[in-house]
Amino acid sequence: MPTYYRTDMARIQVSVQGITLDNVSWDVMQGGDNVAPSTNYPPGGMQPSVELGGVPKRNQMTVERIWSDTLIAAYKAMDAGAGRLPTTISYTVLDGHGNPVPGSTISYTGILLEAARPDYDSSSSAEAKLKITVGLNGPIN
Repeated sequence: MPTYYRTDMARIQVSVQGITLDNVSWDVMQGGDNVAPSTNYPPGGMQPSVELGGVPKRNQMTVERIWSDTLIAAYKAMDAGAGRLPTTISYTVLDGHGNPVPGSTISYTGILLEAARPDYDSSSSAEAKLKITVGLNGPIN
């Protein structure tokens, strides 16, 4: 019988070249899917159309984490390095006891595109989060 997982059962790690980040897990990871465009060809002679597919491309990945005083210096460095710093994002699936599932780590590499500080709102008490966006290279590891 397969083992099923919830979305909170993962440890998300980020590494940005030249920037010191702690080992605290990031909260949210989105995107990074390998998507091919649809190329639908309608052949002559009134034949049914044929899907040809296309060259796949990874969409951007964003990760978020609760803002803290330990992230301020890292944010400033990421802001200055946007568009050029090599970045690795990885996640490891965790079992029901919070232990890593063997062989479950998947890593994405790319270039840091954006470091976005939290939005502030004096009428809200929602958590403030740092968000980074990474343009990804082709294969995952």
